[in-house]
Amino acid sequence: MKDIQIEVNYYNSLKCEFTDFINVPKLDDGDIFLVCYKKSPSIPEKKFVPSYLFYICKDGEIIGELNLRIGYSDGLYYGGQIGYCIQEKYRGRGYAGKACKLIVPVAKSHKMNKLLITNEYTNISSKRVCEKIGARLLRKAQLPEWHGMYKEGKRYVNIYEWDISEF
Repeated sequence: MKDIQIEVNYYNSLKCEFTDFINVPKLDDGDIFLVCYKKSPSIPEKKFVPSYLFYICKDGEIIGELNLRIGYSDGLYYGGQIGYCIQEKYRGRGYAGKACKLIVPVAKSHKMNKLLITNEYTNISSKRVCEKIGARLLRKAQLPEWHGMYKEGKRYVNIYEWDISEF
Protein backbone atom coordinates (compact mmCIF):
# COMPACT_ATOMS: atom_id res chain seq x y z
CA MET A 1 0.00 0.00 0.00
CA LYS A 2 2.94 2.32 0.68
CA ASP A 3 4.11 1.99 -2.98
CA ILE A 4 0.67 2.98 -4.23
CA GLN A 5 0.57 6.06 -2.00
CA ILE A 6 3.97 7.11 -3.34
CA GLU A 7 2.59 6.74 -6.88
CA VAL A 8 -0.62 8.63 -6.00
CA ASN A 9 1.44 11.47 -4.51
CA TYR A 10 3.61 11.58 -7.63
CA TYR A 11 0.60 11.96 -9.94
CA ASN A 12 -1.02 14.51 -7.64
CA SER A 13 2.16 16.60 -7.95
CA LEU A 14 2.09 16.74 -11.76
CA LYS A 15 1.52 20.02 -13.53
CA CYS A 16 -2.00 20.91 -14.57
CA GLU A 17 -3.46 24.32 -15.26
CA PHE A 18 -7.17 24.99 -15.26
CA THR A 19 -8.55 28.49 -15.19
CA ASP A 20 -11.46 27.82 -17.53
CA PHE A 21 -12.61 25.49 -20.26
CA ILE A 22 -11.07 26.04 -23.68
CA ASN A 23 -12.90 26.51 -26.95
CA VAL A 24 -12.41 22.99 -28.21
CA PRO A 25 -10.74 22.92 -31.63
CA LYS A 26 -11.93 20.68 -34.44
CA LEU A 27 -11.02 17.13 -33.40
CA ASP A 28 -11.12 15.02 -36.54
CA ASP A 29 -8.79 12.39 -38.02
CA GLY A 30 -10.64 11.85 -41.29
CA ASP A 31 -12.30 8.69 -39.98
CA ILE A 32 -13.95 9.82 -36.77
CA PHE A 33 -14.56 13.17 -35.12
CA LEU A 34 -15.36 14.32 -31.61
CA VAL A 35 -18.10 16.73 -30.59
CA CYS A 36 -17.83 18.32 -27.15
CA TYR A 37 -21.38 18.20 -25.83
CA LYS A 38 -20.78 19.13 -22.21
CA LYS A 39 -18.24 20.85 -20.00
CA SER A 40 -18.71 19.95 -16.36
CA PRO A 41 -17.22 22.28 -13.74
CA SER A 42 -15.44 20.95 -10.69
CA ILE A 43 -17.49 20.04 -7.64
CA PRO A 44 -14.97 20.34 -4.79
CA GLU A 45 -17.27 18.94 -2.09
CA LYS A 46 -17.56 15.72 -4.14
CA LYS A 47 -13.88 15.90 -5.16
CA PHE A 48 -14.87 16.09 -8.86
CA VAL A 49 -12.48 17.83 -11.23
CA PRO A 50 -13.59 19.72 -14.35
CA SER A 51 -14.30 17.51 -17.34
CA TYR A 52 -15.09 17.58 -21.03
CA LEU A 53 -17.58 15.11 -22.46
CA PHE A 54 -17.45 14.18 -26.12
CA TYR A 55 -19.53 12.22 -28.54
CA ILE A 56 -17.42 10.01 -30.78
CA CYS A 57 -18.92 10.29 -34.26
CA LYS A 58 -18.48 8.53 -37.58
CA ASP A 59 -20.33 9.44 -40.75
CA GLY A 60 -22.57 11.80 -38.76
CA GLU A 61 -23.64 9.09 -36.30
CA ILE A 62 -22.76 8.89 -32.59
CA ILE A 63 -20.82 5.68 -32.05
CA GLY A 64 -19.58 6.27 -28.51
CA GLU A 65 -18.52 8.72 -25.83
CA LEU A 66 -15.30 9.91 -24.26
CA ASN A 67 -14.73 11.80 -21.02
CA LEU A 68 -11.58 13.81 -20.30
CA ARG A 69 -11.11 14.79 -16.66
CA ILE A 70 -8.73 17.68 -15.99
CA GLY A 71 -6.43 17.36 -13.01
CA TYR A 72 -4.94 14.81 -10.67
CA SER A 73 -6.38 13.47 -7.43
CA ASP A 74 -6.45 10.37 -5.26
CA GLY A 75 -9.75 9.39 -6.87
CA LEU A 76 -8.46 9.88 -10.41
CA TYR A 77 -5.47 7.68 -9.70
CA TYR A 78 -8.00 4.83 -9.60
CA GLY A 79 -10.55 6.32 -12.02
CA GLY A 80 -8.27 7.87 -14.63
CA GLN A 81 -8.37 11.06 -16.65
CA ILE A 82 -9.90 9.33 -19.68
CA GLY A 83 -13.04 7.23 -19.87
CA TYR A 84 -14.48 5.87 -23.11
CA CYS A 85 -17.30 3.69 -24.32
CA ILE A 86 -18.01 2.51 -27.85
CA GLN A 87 -21.40 1.16 -28.89
CA GLU A 88 -21.21 -2.61 -29.20
CA LYS A 89 -21.76 -2.76 -32.96
CA TYR A 90 -18.73 -0.47 -33.52
CA ARG A 91 -16.29 -2.18 -31.17
CA GLY A 92 -13.07 -3.79 -32.33
CA ARG A 93 -12.34 -1.19 -35.02
CA GLY A 94 -9.90 1.01 -33.09
CA TYR A 95 -12.29 3.93 -32.52
CA ALA A 96 -11.61 4.28 -28.78
CA GLY A 97 -7.86 4.58 -29.40
CA LYS A 98 -8.41 7.10 -32.18
CA ALA A 99 -10.69 9.15 -29.92
CA CYS A 100 -8.06 9.12 -27.15
CA LYS A 101 -5.47 10.48 -29.56
CA LEU A 102 -7.85 13.20 -30.76
CA ILE A 103 -8.29 14.66 -27.25
CA VAL A 104 -4.54 15.10 -26.66
CA PRO A 105 -4.61 18.80 -27.68
CA VAL A 106 -7.31 19.47 -25.07
CA ALA A 107 -5.29 17.80 -22.30
CA LYS A 108 -2.12 19.59 -23.40
CA SER A 109 -3.93 22.95 -23.38
CA HIS A 110 -4.23 22.39 -19.61
CA LYS A 111 -0.48 21.57 -19.40
CA MET A 112 -1.12 17.88 -18.74
CA ASN A 113 1.59 15.56 -20.08
CA LYS A 114 0.63 12.30 -18.41
CA LEU A 115 -2.84 10.80 -18.38
CA LEU A 116 -4.03 7.82 -16.42
CA ILE A 117 -6.44 5.40 -18.02
CA THR A 118 -7.94 2.72 -15.85
CA ASN A 119 -10.07 -0.24 -16.74
CA GLU A 120 -11.59 -3.21 -15.04
CA TYR A 121 -8.81 -5.78 -14.87
CA THR A 122 -10.90 -8.32 -16.84
CA ASN A 123 -11.68 -5.91 -19.71
CA ILE A 124 -9.42 -7.28 -22.45
CA SER A 125 -10.69 -4.82 -25.09
CA SER A 126 -9.89 -1.78 -22.98
CA LYS A 127 -6.45 -3.19 -22.17
CA ARG A 128 -5.82 -3.47 -25.92
CA VAL A 129 -6.85 0.16 -26.43
CA CYS A 130 -4.29 1.23 -23.84
CA GLU A 131 -1.57 -0.90 -25.40
CA LYS A 132 -2.31 0.34 -28.95
CA ILE A 133 -2.02 4.00 -27.97
CA GLY A 134 1.25 3.33 -26.15
CA ALA A 135 0.06 3.56 -22.55
CA ARG A 136 2.19 1.69 -20.01
CA LEU A 137 0.65 -0.63 -17.44
CA LEU A 138 1.61 0.61 -13.98
CA ARG A 139 -0.20 -2.01 -11.94
CA LYS A 140 -3.32 -3.95 -11.14
CA ALA A 141 -4.64 -2.14 -8.09
CA GLN A 142 -7.20 -3.01 -5.47
CA LEU A 143 -9.77 -0.24 -5.20
CA PRO A 144 -9.99 1.45 -1.81
CA GLU A 145 -13.35 1.15 -0.04
CA TRP A 146 -13.93 4.93 -0.24
CA HIS A 147 -13.81 4.99 -4.05
CA GLY A 148 -17.05 5.23 -6.02
CA MET A 149 -16.13 2.25 -8.21
CA TYR A 150 -15.70 0.11 -5.11
CA LYS A 151 -19.18 1.15 -4.02
CA GLU A 152 -20.43 0.01 -7.46
CA GLY A 153 -19.05 -3.45 -6.76
CA LYS A 154 -15.72 -3.28 -8.58
CA ARG A 155 -12.66 -4.44 -6.70
CA TYR A 156 -9.64 -4.23 -9.02
CA VAL A 157 -8.53 -1.99 -11.88
CA ASN A 158 -5.60 -1.87 -14.24
CA ILE A 159 -3.89 1.49 -14.09
CA TYR A 160 -2.14 2.69 -17.26
CA GLU A 161 0.00 5.78 -17.70
CA TRP A 162 -0.11 7.47 -21.08
CA ASP A 163 2.74 9.91 -21.64
CA ILE A 164 1.51 12.50 -24.15
CA SER A 165 4.48 14.87 -23.80
CA GLU A 166 5.78 14.02 -27.29
CA PHE A 167 2.48 14.67 -29.09
